[in-house]
Amino acid sequence: MTEINNQQNNQDTQETSNVEKTYIVNENPANNQQMNYQQPYVPKPDTSPTVSILDWVLTIIVMAIPCVNVIMLFVYAFTGDKESKKNFFKARLILIAASIIASVIFWVVLIIVLGPRIPQLLEDLDQLRRQYGF
Repeated sequence: MTEINNQQNNQDTQETSNVEKTYIVNENPANNQQMNYQQPYVPKPDTSPTVSILDWVLTIIVMAIPCVNVIMLFVYAFTGDKESKKNFFKARLILIAASIIASVIFWVVLIIVLGPRIPQLLEDLDQLRRQYGF
């Protein structure tokens, strides 16, 4: 069986090798279109200046000052020429917003679930306070 298949394959290859290949060439120059080559896209290397250790130390000290840190969070996130520092503070803003949203959702759900029981819980806490002298 395999010998028959091999003979048929050999005959097929002999027939295809005898076929004459013709190419059509358009010799009319008016119909030829010029190829439009474009330069490949090469991404621009990151040329933003690096953030030094001293700059990070000062940033951490400024961020430790109450009330100033909220203002400086937005200043560092949207101004300056150091992209890595800007991206870091943008990520912090996103995380702060997400945590605020999560805490609001938590408290709303807690109030909805425990809302009817809050007066009873307060009364129980008051009894415990009187019982143990707090």
